[in-house]
Amino acid sequence: MKKQEPLTIEELEAQMESAFQEGEATDLALFLWEAIGRFPEKASIARIYLKKVLRNPDIAALSLEDFKKNAKRLREDNEPEESAKHAALGLLLFPKDRYLSLSIVDAAEKLKRDEWLAPAIEPLGQPKPDDVVLQNAIAALAQKTGDYEKSYRIFSRLNAREPENEQFIQSLSAALVGLSRWDEAKTMLEKMLPITQEPKAYLHRLTPIYSKLGLDVEKALETLDEEFFKACSTAKIARAHADIRMFLQDFPGVIEGLQAEYQFKPSPEVAFEIAEAEFTAERFDSALERYGVRFEAFPKLDWGRRDLPPYRGEILTEETLYVWGEQGIGDEILFSFFFEELERRVRHVTVAMDARLIPSYQARYPNWRFIDRLDAPDEMTKADFVCPSGDLMVLFLEELVAKNAVFKWPLIEPTPRRLQTVQGLMPPKSRPRVAVSWRGGAKTNGLIRSMELDDFVNGIPADADVDLISLQYDEGHEEEVKAFGDRRIALSGLNNRLDIDGVLSLMKCCDAVLTVDNAVAHFGAAVGVPTYVILPAGQTQFRWKSPSLKQLVFPKVNTFIQDKPGSWSEVVKTVWGQLLSDLQGDDG
Repeated sequence: MKKQEPLTIEELEAQMESAFQEGEATDLALFLWEAIGRFPEKASIARIYLKKVLRNPDIAALSLEDFKKNAKRLREDNEPEESAKHAALGLLLFPKDRYLSLSIVDAAEKLKRDEWLAPAIEPLGQPKPDDVVLQNAIAALAQKTGDYEKSYRIFSRLNAREPENEQFIQSLSAALVGLSRWDEAKTMLEKMLPITQEPKAYLHRLTPIYSKLGLDVEKALETLDEEFFKACSTAKIARAHADIRMFLQDFPGVIEGLQAEYQFKPSPEVAFEIAEAEFTAERFDSALERYGVRFEAFPKLDWGRRDLPPYRGEILTEETLYVWGEQGIGDEILFSFFFEELERRVRHVTVAMDARLIPSYQARYPNWRFIDRLDAPDEMTKADFVCPSGDLMVLFLEELVAKNAVFKWPLIEPTPRRLQTVQGLMPPKSRPRVAVSWRGGAKTNGLIRSMELDDFVNGIPADADVDLISLQYDEGHEEEVKAFGDRRIALSGLNNRLDIDGVLSLMKCCDAVLTVDNAVAHFGAAVGVPTYVILPAGQTQFRWKSPSLKQLVFPKVNTFIQDKPGSWSEVVKTVWGQLLSDLQGDDG
């Protein structure tokens, strides 16, 4: 699951107007607070609404203690967003209150809303030596903004104060990595391996460090495996064994370890991991049966209503089926590959999905109705059956694989109007065009799945006669792509994060897509452009690793795996060699 992306100023304005019209004061307060903090040049717009809010006598009558009580109660009930809303409303009336600001800091950490941290921290001033919460927030913000020296100083103090606090240990090791102090980071993480309850978190951090230090990763992991068996409790042994087998791509070993852990400590989270490993090992019967546990493992996934009959794959000619998209945008695309089979069985379909995807899917399925997921609760009442999009894979995968089904490509198209516009922005074509992406957006696996721009650029053969178009969707890539030199095609007016129709149009203007494992890989697969995906070693992504699923869903995707975790240079050269050879073959 991906973190929630911060709203643009246009989205914030729309949300403010909607909240104001509906009388949702706490919602409006959070939007106001975020707008003032992130877009100071637009603060006047936010303050117009602010004045309207403060004129409300019911709000003006509330005391500081009222706001604190509400924020505290919601924090204790594990409702961080609601707590932040009440805290934000209180801060409009009591802008210097420490407790309310810290409530927002707490919510920002829990919800991974990094954009809330700076405006929440700024009014608090310098923290006292015993103010652990504020120091942690300041250090976390420094790390997120690339100030690793400051982050290291603060986390060092916090680690000295609480040497067994694993959050501080992991954050301190990340700061050390940011400062290229690899040996110190390695020593710190290895000390925690035999005693931690979460060895996976440490292994994920250790593998790129081993690679940077020139260590034999597989041998190191095998050694760690033996040490785990000696030093850990039974449940930890099972988990550690599974994690290390994962890095070694031994999927029967992964399943064995996870099943052993489940026996000692049953949980839906472990059951879901077993399902993903079973997909990879092509044990479809058990994987599909177990995949439904995802809603227990991740309750936030289940935003659909359960008072409608579930769809079971039957033919529906008159009834309406409501399909709701789930998980991240890449997952939505993966599950949408089964729309084609659904189209054969159901006439009337309403699909709730990420709004950015709607134009392209509406063009591909003109007889279906597509709506923004935010409108889902109201629209669902009009349907006869309901189906989470992941269940389409559960219902159809095994049958389609068994009969060697072939999808009609492309699975989605950009809208003709958007494609025409993007084509008009492109310079005359003099050589092959390759769309590229070298970094993923997810924070959790970002270090594993992403590469440094230098690793990517240095892998491009000097005689590669191609033009490069960046499909990066994170901040700062506009300056980075200058490293492509005269191969670069720079287009203005396109937002790669928000304008998915534009991204698909760009891909249609290209001869190939080269990317790491992020949403771009799924876009390339869906739109039918030859796509080359570089995968990290030691990661289970069943969509790429299951041969049958790959043949069915990703026939135009070529995957390449690192020889060693964290090492990109060789695999990038290999991919470019294959891509250029394929382009020459097409020319011939």
